[in-house]
Amino acid sequence: MKNSLRFSLIYVGVLAALFAVYFTSQVFEKEMTEQLKGDLRETAHIVALAYENAESLAPYASDSLRITLIDEPGNVLFESNAETAQMENHKNRPEVVEAFTKGFGEDFRYSVTSNANEFYCAIRLKDGKVLRLSRQQASLHEAFSETMPYLLALLLAIVLAAILLAFGLGRAFVRPVQKLAQNLGQPELMDDEGIYPEIAPLVKTIREQNRELQNTVEQLSNEKLKTVQMRDEFTANASHELKTPLTSISGYAELIESGIAKPEDIKDFAGKIHKEANRLLSIANDIMTLSKLDAPNASLDLKESVNLEKIALNCIEELSLNAKKKKVPVSLKVEEASEIQGNSRLLFEMFYNLIDNAIRYTEEGGNVQVLVRNKTFTVKDTGIGIPEENQPRIFERFYRVDKSRSKATGGTGLGLAIVKHIAEVHGAKIVLHSTVGVGTEIRVEFR
Repeated sequence: MKNSLRFSLIYVGVLAALFAVYFTSQVFEKEMTEQLKGDLRETAHIVALAYENAESLAPYASDSLRITLIDEPGNVLFESNAETAQMENHKNRPEVVEAFTKGFGEDFRYSVTSNANEFYCAIRLKDGKVLRLSRQQASLHEAFSETMPYLLALLLAIVLAAILLAFGLGRAFVRPVQKLAQNLGQPELMDDEGIYPEIAPLVKTIREQNRELQNTVEQLSNEKLKTVQMRDEFTANASHELKTPLTSISGYAELIESGIAKPEDIKDFAGKIHKEANRLLSIANDIMTLSKLDAPNASLDLKESVNLEKIALNCIEELSLNAKKKKVPVSLKVEEASEIQGNSRLLFEMFYNLIDNAIRYTEEGGNVQVLVRNKTFTVKDTGIGIPEENQPRIFERFYRVDKSRSKATGGTGLGLAIVKHIAEVHGAKIVLHSTVGVGTEIRVEFR
């Protein structure tokens, strides 16, 4: 019976992984389509700037880039993929009509000339003609095929994680975990009934797996080489960060399942499982926040009137329990109340991370000071400080000065990266001063 349940969990995990990778590939294809359109627009503007006459267009054409020049009556004056004399009148082409009327036009359709689906981008030139560039959809498929090895690697990682979970969880966890696996494809339909409090955070983390995968894909940049490098680094770091708490959860659950754990130890083990699950949840939430901030078309309301003093008070109140546990008092000083325009939710997230970081890395007996003055937010602590050689990198994702200490405090390694991104979104400047053994001061200056 136990083996049957285990293999059932593994089977469900594999199916869930396949669905996750499939949906991820769909999102990736959509993002790549938008990137292809963006690249085509930029190339069209560059060629338009270099345009002198029909003959000057030939050097810019290639097997993957088709260039057409059309006069106002619709006659084709230049075509890189066919004889001009054989081309029919283009005046009624949707992108050409739009370019003549509005100055710019786009379309996606099947091309008889190239016998393939193509993206079109048209610009009206200064001399009244229309320059049209097009690229076949096949180029998108080529880019997608290069990404498949990474998606397959991600699929393998999820399958291995499913196997670990299946063999690590005890009988007491079989029913809720199996329920989770069965609904993994539709996490929004799942309720918390029957799920033990100790693994509830892990359940919430797994609910976000599909979104994490999509957000990871959104980290892709426009430059191909840079895209691969960033994806490799992010995947490796995220996998490493998730592996440790998953391994810990699996180990404690196996001790409970096998009967090795004494009855009086089970509560302690459950608490440790709960702690590691919370760590998984924190990493997942931080990854999602970064992905939303990285999205090129993210719609953020930055026109709210935000009171810095009020946000500082809210953050200190939220972190008061953590401060009391560490016996690190947090004080607020307002020299000049100020308001800025921005997104209150994101600003709360930024200030919360700064104050939380200060509390985490300040020893008992130290203190944290928060200062608001003339559109400036400052957090100063008497903590361990940051070595000078490490200071340029502390805002990188998953970068830690002292990895063992950071993990002991419960940090995800993404807090300061989130701070940096939110500051950039608001056009703010971050100033860092830190001395080892003395403390750290981080100041955010808004315009």
